[in-house]
Amino acid sequence: MVLKMNGVQRRLIKKTEAVIVKEVELRELERVNGELKKQLIRRPGPDVGEQLNRFRYVAKARNKQIKASRKSVVHFISSHS
Repeated sequence: MVLKMNGVQRRLIKKTEAVIVKEVELRELERVNGELKKQLIRRPGPDVGEQLNRFRYVAKARNKQIKASRKSVVHFISSHS
């Protein structure tokens, strides 16, 4: 009977140690998960990329307008000189 109790106690100690190890691993995973969530919050969403593409398109169109205006001003000045 004593031998059986000793065996049960050894198994209980091993299981307790395994639970402690798993708890430590779980805490580490929770910490890493929290850090990843913080990083994810700081990242821009897909809407930012779409907005950036729209800004690029508008900037390109305005540059064309400026170049055309510059050419017409140069042409106007050269024709009235």
